[in-house]
Amino acid sequence: MLNPKSPRKYALEILIEVNNSNEMANDLIDQAIKKHGFSDKDRSFLTEIVYGSIRWQEHLDWIISQFVTPAKLRKTQIEIWEILRLGLYQLLHLDGIADYAVVDESVELAKKFGNKGSAGFVNAILRNVIRNKDKIKYPDINKDPIKHISVKYSHPEWMVQRWIDRYGIKQTIDICLANNTRPPLFIRTNMLKLSRQDLIESLENDSLSVSASDRVPESIEVFNLNKSLDQLESYNKGLFQVQDESSMLIGHILDPRPDEMIIDVCSAPGGKSTHIAELMQNKGKIMSFDINKDRLGMLNENCQRLGINIIETIISDARSIREHIKEKADRILIDAPCTGLGVLRRRVEARWRRTPEQINEFAKLQYEILESVCQYVKPNGVLVYCTCTIEPEENERVVEKFLESHPEFQIQNISSFLPDMADRMNIVSAEGYLKTYTHIHNIDGFFAVRMIRINSA
Repeated sequence: MLNPKSPRKYALEILIEVNNSNEMANDLIDQAIKKHGFSDKDRSFLTEIVYGSIRWQEHLDWIISQFVTPAKLRKTQIEIWEILRLGLYQLLHLDGIADYAVVDESVELAKKFGNKGSAGFVNAILRNVIRNKDKIKYPDINKDPIKHISVKYSHPEWMVQRWIDRYGIKQTIDICLANNTRPPLFIRTNMLKLSRQDLIESLENDSLSVSASDRVPESIEVFNLNKSLDQLESYNKGLFQVQDESSMLIGHILDPRPDEMIIDVCSAPGGKSTHIAELMQNKGKIMSFDINKDRLGMLNENCQRLGINIIETIISDARSIREHIKEKADRILIDAPCTGLGVLRRRVEARWRRTPEQINEFAKLQYEILESVCQYVKPNGVLVYCTCTIEPEENERVVEKFLESHPEFQIQNISSFLPDMADRMNIVSAEGYLKTYTHIHNIDGFFAVRMIRINSA
């Protein structure tokens, strides 16, 4: 009988919801954890099997197709597909779980969520895979490298094609492999409240394994976390914020100063806004715009927890902020909406939801935001444009098009604004852009450019 508190049951419900809606897996996992109060072990297991089943979806489906006839596949309900993906991920990608336990609980899930005969079908497929997993065949990399990489490393074919054209086969495989790993966990010390070393000592007293980063001065890496960070007193006291190091670099590239006026558009949930406020010593003014009310609510909550009071949050499309602007800004950050193809290991469902057409759609939107917002930069003021994608159409091409029609802006090489160690990471392009890659730097894939307004045109 299926345990009503089984993490596998909740994992299946999350996978079905992700498949049937626009919900993100991490949000659904957080909701399940808060609602059902899992142990640390079950929380970790739930997260692993949900993320893994989504990341490896194409790979798992290929294996399923080798053990099921096409006619049967067409009739298989989505709940059973997800049960098979969930079971196969555990059997093929996780160690320390007995095969019989995976099969037995998958069968129980099929009894609860499937139709008559579903349990026997799931049992037969999983046991057949266990017996024959060494005989699974993949497309030949020499005959069809796109299909081979798509199936074996679980990415859409159109994405693989783009990366092979730009990077070649070997580096494309490296990118896909990196996207299938668990991202490291970094937190940003709230320098308004304590030093990094003091925070490290506090976290170690809570039995966390941590290390000071040698790339960003306020960054700490957390290892082998087996509890939720929001359970920690140090988190609730606002001593730190979860933020990837590539995102932290954006605040340093903007280089805000105390008492300045800053505009941050597309700002929620506010990792960069709150970092900017900390770099400003909580002195001055930040206007943080976002179109999403709920995400701005998260920014307000973070401000309260971190002890930041210089951020004004405003619900607005980034292209329509004119009515809210009473004075021009010393610095503006555009954290542009994008395809997110630089953070696929973090946003596990994104690779299956994105389409090639969306790249140019986002590029159009990004250019419109730049065009709209640039007018609010003071003479000699700074404009930083950043994305979390690695696609040139959303990055270099947008900037090049913008500069062609705005000669009053000039690129500033970001090297002199990076922390010393980060500057030695080989993350600055010949043009002076920030370009980070998951498979090279083990941080999120980001792009950023810093521009200065040289006159009042």
